[in-house]
Amino acid sequence: MVNARSKGRRGEREVIEEINKLLGITLEINYSQSYGGGHDLLGCPGYAIEVKRRKAVTQADLKNWWNQTVVQANKVNLLPCLWFRADRNDWKVCIPDMYAMKNKFFEIEDFNIASTMSTELWAAIMREEYDIGKSC
Repeated sequence: MVNARSKGRRGEREVIEEINKLLGITLEINYSQSYGGGHDLLGCPGYAIEVKRRKAVTQADLKNWWNQTVVQANKVNLLPCLWFRADRNDWKVCIPDMYAMKNKFFEIEDFNIASTMSTELWAAIMREEYDIGKSC
């Protein structure tokens, strides 16, 4: 049986490597998250990143994870950013849809505001919004 904490740590390291590859920035694991709470990865401009891995990912999982991500992001006044992956699948990223936020269609806690995208699209948004990372 796979230890969930070990799988989570491996997922965090995978995301750090992916972000470094996409943007050329290196994030750090938030080791205090186990004790005092907080988001999983530190050092991402504008976002509090939570990382989730599961054998299979359901819509209910995504809603629960989004809620957790929002709670953690609100603690540090950052936007929520959820990276998730089912086994043998690519990483996906959920962030608030900026158009929906600007027009106040939904509250940030409502999963309806979350846009799910590829890691490449997320990186393109990061390059545009925060002027960081490698050019395409």
